[in-house]
Amino acid sequence: MNDQTFLIDGFWTKDSLNDKIKFTENIKKELSAKKIILDFSSLKEIDSAGVTLLIKMIKYLKHEKNKEISIVNINEKHRKMLDFYRLNYTHQDIISKKHSDNIAHKTLKELMDLFHNLLHFFTFIGRVNFYLLYSIMHPSKIRFKATIKHIEIAGIHVLPIIAMSTFLVGFVTAYQGVEQLNKFGADTMVIEMSTTMIFRELAPFLAAVIVAGRSASSYTAQIGTMKLTEEIDAMKTMGFSPDIFLILPRIAALIIVMPLIVFFADMVALSGEMVLIKYHMGIPYSIFLDRIYEYVELKHFMLGILKAPLFGLIIATIGCYRGLQVRGSTTSIGNYTTKSVVNAIFWLIIVNSFISLLSIELGF
Repeated sequence: MNDQTFLIDGFWTKDSLNDKIKFTENIKKELSAKKIILDFSSLKEIDSAGVTLLIKMIKYLKHEKNKEISIVNINEKHRKMLDFYRLNYTHQDIISKKHSDNIAHKTLKELMDLFHNLLHFFTFIGRVNFYLLYSIMHPSKIRFKATIKHIEIAGIHVLPIIAMSTFLVGFVTAYQGVEQLNKFGADTMVIEMSTTMIFRELAPFLAAVIVAGRSASSYTAQIGTMKLTEEIDAMKTMGFSPDIFLILPRIAALIIVMPLIVFFADMVALSGEMVLIKYHMGIPYSIFLDRIYEYVELKHFMLGILKAPLFGLIIATIGCYRGLQVRGSTTSIGNYTTKSVVNAIFWLIIVNSFISLLSIELGF
């Protein structure tokens, strides 16, 4: 059989859609010829729902069954309607199903998405740097009040959780050190060892992770909400740059406040260590501080403080960038908030590891 004809008759409207869906399903089952003819001679009325259903069936027959489709006996009104809807209709089900099991297609798509994400991110970085230089050259554009407000939110409000966390970390680190070094009769060396570890790695990194969980998510949620409610578009319409008014104050705030947060974390962690040494080993506070002053070099403390502004830059940049990516519905706010925290912590680990290795190689 070379041709197979199906009669498109009656009313193809939303009221009769259930019957017409069954009709199109039957057509798909009864296919036996290479060429399919759709005869519109008996069609009385069709609306957008009916046209969409027909287009979906036609595209299915073409793409999935490789059939040749011929439309005959259709009047001018219905043809114009069919052409218009077909021009603006994309059958995503067919496309996704066709490539769902194609590993090469999936890999290529992932690589293209990665390339586009990197391109957008570097574009964002370049734009922020441009407005940073512009703000420096035009000090009146710098939003000092907004920056101070974000310093307060990102810095002061996070201190209680950092205090509790770093105190316990200092306490536990010293306790573990005492238990291990006691086997070799060198338990007093725990003061230098744990203090160096706290100053160089533990306190700065733990403080940065806590700030990332709090501030990166907050920045993403705030900016994402403003984007969904079209506040950012309104700012652009009125001639205000979102980068100057929203991004730069947040980045500047974290760069400024992170060294202070890390210093606070160092002191609290040191307090936890000092309490453990006092009540577990009986070493007075004065001797504890003397040993730190004598054996712990200043460079260990400075390394942690110098890493802090870079940590703040990473957290704020990723939080703001993910916020600007939010689109669609409010569900995407939660998705991008999660991404911002995960990305921020991931890059904190990478950067911290690189700095630690580099500082060891340089003897710092």
